[in-house]
Amino acid sequence: MSGHGPGPARGPGSHPVHVHPARPFYRFFATGLGAAMWFWVLYSWKKNGAVLLGRKHPWDH
Repeated sequence: MSGHGPGPARGPGSHPVHVHPARPFYRFFATGLGAAMWFWVLYSWKKNGAVLLGRKHPWDH
């Protein structure tokens, strides 16, 4: 047994799973969501970085 699973044997170099490429809309949308996430993370770090590092307490004004 070669471990390729059930089914007819395929030629050399073939793979049983075929992944279709993503449509351009989804790629654009994913890039936009990723950019929005990083903008929010960096903006939040700018506003709350001292509190997260323990250099300032949130109740100190």
